[in-house]
Amino acid sequence: MKPNQKFLEEASKNVEPVHAQGFFYVSRDYISYYLVFDYHDPLGYYEAVANNERFLNEEVSRLWANMQQFLDEEVVKVNNVRVSPKVVMIDIGFRKSKRNPYIVFLIRFKAPIKHGKNVYENVYESEVVEYDYVAYWVFPPGSKILKVDFGMGEETWDIVGSNVLAIYGRKGMKTGGYELIEFEIGEAQ
Repeated sequence: MKPNQKFLEEASKNVEPVHAQGFFYVSRDYISYYLVFDYHDPLGYYEAVANNERFLNEEVSRLWANMQQFLDEEVVKVNNVRVSPKVVMIDIGFRKSKRNPYIVFLIRFKAPIKHGKNVYENVYESEVVEYDYVAYWVFPPGSKILKVDFGMGEETWDIVGSNVLAIYGRKGMKTGGYELIEFEIGEAQ
């Protein structure tokens, strides 16, 4: 049975974000990251979308455009050079139940990362977080995180070893609108 437009509109209004994870990987030339958003979908909006190729293609196109617009509004710099994060893939799936969909965005950008000290900065519009999240930044072996500033206090992040950064956000907190990570890259191995 094909869902009608009225059902899809009503069902989409009931989809609630539950949690998000980000996995950022820094290499010598690129920064690539996966953003994974988990939802509660009581009326089965994403189940209906996933079962109809046209609806699925339309939803992926809408998600792609929305995320790319969000990325384009940010000012992201590496070593004071503005970079351009781009969506390169989207996947929609389910965890345990069709009422628990997730959406994965793969994003990447070329970055002028060099041997020695590097600075990543991101300026964006501050907002109140709608769901808990965690983001992990993984830097190459032999690198070292030197400084972190997310404008929210040190309790929101933790450095593991010398080259992994974990960032925590809680529902209801206000983001700082600015991110800075200074890191040092050793000689290429």
